[in-house]
Amino acid sequence: MRRCHCARVRLWVWTCLFNGVLAGGAGVASAQAEPLQEVTVSASRILDHRTLARAVRGFVESHSTPGARINQIGRWHQNVCPQVTGLQPAFSNFVTREVLNVARGVGAPTRPAGKNCGVNVEIVFTSEPQALLTHIAKSYRLLLGFYPVAQVTQMTTFTRPIQAWYETGTRSMDYQPPVIGLSKGAPPSDTQYNPGADSPLLTGVQLDSDVTAMGLQPSGIAGSHIARGLRSEFAHVLIIADSTRVAHYSLQSIADYAAMLSLTRMAQLENCAPLPSITDLLASGCATPAPEALTAADRAYLKALYSANLEQTLNLERGDVHERMMRQIEGQ
Repeated sequence: MRRCHCARVRLWVWTCLFNGVLAGGAGVASAQAEPLQEVTVSASRILDHRTLARAVRGFVESHSTPGARINQIGRWHQNVCPQVTGLQPAFSNFVTREVLNVARGVGAPTRPAGKNCGVNVEIVFTSEPQALLTHIAKSYRLLLGFYPVAQVTQMTTFTRPIQAWYETGTRSMDYQPPVIGLSKGAPPSDTQYNPGADSPLLTGVQLDSDVTAMGLQPSGIAGSHIARGLRSEFAHVLIIADSTRVAHYSLQSIADYAAMLSLTRMAQLENCAPLPSITDLLASGCATPAPEALTAADRAYLKALYSANLEQTLNLERGDVHERMMRQIEGQ
């Protein structure tokens, strides 16, 4: 299928109404944020190797939701290209730079400095998040990713200060035909899309959607209980932040939170992570003070994620990420 251009949905048409909402205020719009101390994983927090291993295992599980289509962990294989809307330009540029800096620092693919790229991570600040989400669900359904019908209400309801949706594709590693799928231009709704001659193949990249896949499954390696010959790839990440609920946080904190959501699909955000994580910032009942920036555990996990073999079964993928994260932490 041709590269999906759903990312070019021009969400700024909606969010421009909210530009400057945070300007001149405190918290996320403040350019005078105090220097932040990184929360590190120290020996005093970890009693022994076994305790650390158990905590890391829980951290990996909480930070890696497998795709609904092939039950494997997804990540970026094309260059991460963020765009921030709903803030004044200086603040938007700050968040964009932070996401790119984090991506480069952990080994995620990014464009060379100064080079243009097609936007595939959209971070939107708005005071009307549910209205925006409802509009996207109605007109640009593919941007919300692939999920069972039973989850429609859950996936189209805005409940947290910051939420993310992942459009993914599945690639068969046995054969690499030309990419097929959505045509260029504004992304159509599910009911409007007619694949026609661009029907998906059983190999190559397929967008994870009932509309484009037409019920077909990508072919992998038959008869193997280890290597599957398939991998899950991020095609587009949509992050919506409720500007009224995040205004009292520093811009650095929100940028790092968005960076984490841009690079991995979280399994849960409501609960505290097994190790200190930036995701604790908006979770309930976590230790005070919660981390205000990416922690050593966050960076160790992301480095492990972007170096691991993610063409295996889910248990083996998580095991590989676990071992690499352990080496990152214990080597510090």
